[in-house]
Amino acid sequence: MQNKNGAVELIRKYQRLFTDLNHRQIAERLVRLVVTKPSFSRVVLVIERDRQLYVEAVGSYRNPQNIVALDTEIEKVSRLPVDLIRHCFATAAPQCLDLSSPHPLKHHEYQLGTKALYLHPIVENGRVVAVFHMESETGPVSLSQAVQELESVWVFSALLVRQIIELWRNEEQGEKFRLAEQALWASETYLNAILFHSPALISVKDLDGNVVLASEHYKQLLNVGEEGYVGKTVHDVYPPEVAEILWENDSAVLEEASQGTESEFTVQHKDGTYHTYLMLKFPLRDRQDKVFGVCTICTDITERKAAEDALREQQSRLNYLAFHDALTGLPNRTLFYDRISQGLARAQRNDSKLVLMLLDLDRFKNINDSLGHDAGDLLLKAVSQRLHEGIRDMDTVARLGGDEFVVVLEGIHDRDDVTFIANKLLATLARPVSIHGHEITTTVSIGISVYPQDGDNTDELLKHADIAMYKAKEAGKNNYQFYTRGMNATAVNYLLLENDLRRAIEQDQLSMYYQPQIDLQTGSLMGVEALVRWQHPERGLIGPINFISLAEETGLIVPLGEWVLRAACQQQKTWLQAGKYVGKVAVNLSARQFRQQRFAERIADILTETELPAKYLELEITESSAMEHAGETINMLNLLNQMGLSLAIDDFGTGYSSLAYLKRFPIQKLKIDRSFISDIYTDQNDASIARSIIGLAHNMMLNVVAEGVEDTNQAEWLRRQGCDQAQGFLYAQPMPAGRLESFFKGGTFSINNNVVKLELPA
Repeated sequence: MQNKNGAVELIRKYQRLFTDLNHRQIAERLVRLVVTKPSFSRVVLVIERDRQLYVEAVGSYRNPQNIVALDTEIEKVSRLPVDLIRHCFATAAPQCLDLSSPHPLKHHEYQLGTKALYLHPIVENGRVVAVFHMESETGPVSLSQAVQELESVWVFSALLVRQIIELWRNEEQGEKFRLAEQALWASETYLNAILFHSPALISVKDLDGNVVLASEHYKQLLNVGEEGYVGKTVHDVYPPEVAEILWENDSAVLEEASQGTESEFTVQHKDGTYHTYLMLKFPLRDRQDKVFGVCTICTDITERKAAEDALREQQSRLNYLAFHDALTGLPNRTLFYDRISQGLARAQRNDSKLVLMLLDLDRFKNINDSLGHDAGDLLLKAVSQRLHEGIRDMDTVARLGGDEFVVVLEGIHDRDDVTFIANKLLATLARPVSIHGHEITTTVSIGISVYPQDGDNTDELLKHADIAMYKAKEAGKNNYQFYTRGMNATAVNYLLLENDLRRAIEQDQLSMYYQPQIDLQTGSLMGVEALVRWQHPERGLIGPINFISLAEETGLIVPLGEWVLRAACQQQKTWLQAGKYVGKVAVNLSARQFRQQRFAERIADILTETELPAKYLELEITESSAMEHAGETINMLNLLNQMGLSLAIDDFGTGYSSLAYLKRFPIQKLKIDRSFISDIYTDQNDASIARSIIGLAHNMMLNVVAEGVEDTNQAEWLRRQGCDQAQGFLYAQPMPAGRLESFFKGGTFSINNNVVKLELPA
């Protein structure tokens, strides 16, 4: 009876000790009950949870009140025999180890001064749930005796360890629930912020098409009130034809369970404006991958569509202007090359002839000088009209420039057909034209070349027709001449000139001239364009127009271009070292030079050789060269841009540019061709082209330079239109470096009495 009462009292004692405690506090008290024995220098409670061993609490006899609840993985606690403890969990056998005799432990596996240790397993239902690791500084005998005296603690430990594990799991579940609740709150907050502030139409519909979630932006739509879009269907909001399309889109997404669809639609807002949206629809799935709704996200692309439409309209106009002569409406040189290329292909397939007639008005300069440019323009228009009347529908007539026209005849069978048409054109064009009250009679000289005997490509046919046309001029004008091989005597001269040019590159007969580029708003010097001249020992100074085409045809353009690049870079470096800042020096690139292999590496070598930073060099490539192989152009321009070079498109407006490619070119500047500048303030077509190019460039964040500016009217018109820079005889003719340097006075560049302050580079 006494034993029974003692057991009851013991149970009550433990209930009082361990009531209303969390799992850490229970572990601490268990260790405190054990560590009060003087034989224990350190007591560690290790518990298994989810197949992982955790050190729950550690206590020392020297400081029994300072019990530390660790709740830490056993591997992270130092000076413990981890393997021995794992063995005790596995075998459920107590173990006493005398450290004064040989033992398997290492020094870092127990406290210094420890002479014995004891591992006591706590077993529940035949399985070890905890191990008390006890160390002693007195030896194994006293340690074993102390363990036996704690039999009541061991009995209750199994129950308390189970309570520790359950409390820990409850706490872990509670923490998971708290984190999940916090994440849910954050998700709802994020979603509400998106739905309230997003300028997009965002909605979720159930399988019946009812809107269960929608953004505030829907209230902008015409038929959505302040109550919003939730609870409605597409038929409640959109016009019937739009609603039907949206309903079908939703149904398709649900039926096909597709990844998503993308489309555009237009809807009216409350302010009366119509907006175009890019609509993305995709199915929503639950955890079982079953579709339970449709999500729709619509982005307002109205402004983008308007910009695209404006660009397309602008591109369409630029395309027309790029392929047609602004004055006469005839195909220009670019379209002529396209038409004759197609004609040559047909002639080759059909084994037929193709005839090229080159026409040049006789004494046209006299008409311009005596009656003025307006009369000359009216005459050119009349000539173009009569040329149309004198040819067949299948033939092509084009204006190459100035007073030069070309006619392409297809399906020609014999020479008589050609002479008949040539005589008809001579007679038609010789009829008087009434201009400003004057009866004007003009004649033409016609040169004729025939495919295939006079050439099998456009350039060859054009060159031979040009030779024949000059023969017609020599024969007294107002006649036609067929090309013959005897006319090729000039080719000998051409060959001699080629040899001279080759020697000029080798013997340093070339020289560099520089033409300033001026800021139209401030008058500041923004840069110079480098231009090559040839000082021939016998023929004197030869301009590029007389030898660049020869260099391109013979392949000499590559070494010539490299010479120009190196000379321009050396001069720019010299100016910088002397404190003369001219801005960037611009160098023209030929198509052949630009397309050569390792071109970017050659540029890098020249910059390294001349020690010129890349930012002081600008490279110009013509529009037609850039578009010839647009994909390759983009790659090369990207390489050059990454090197730090500035890039410009030269002669813009004379070729065919696709905006899809142009916007991908990493360029900084467009240069308006001089052919659009000469009559810019009197010719509406030239003005329209220039205005379009300026607008296009600024829309693409590019600078614009006008070439060939020769009078103040042109400069003032360009300035009013927002053109950034200009170059031409109005400011300065191309000049040698020494002459350009003479205009630098005390850090100021002065030319033609216009003085502009120069900013020197940092």
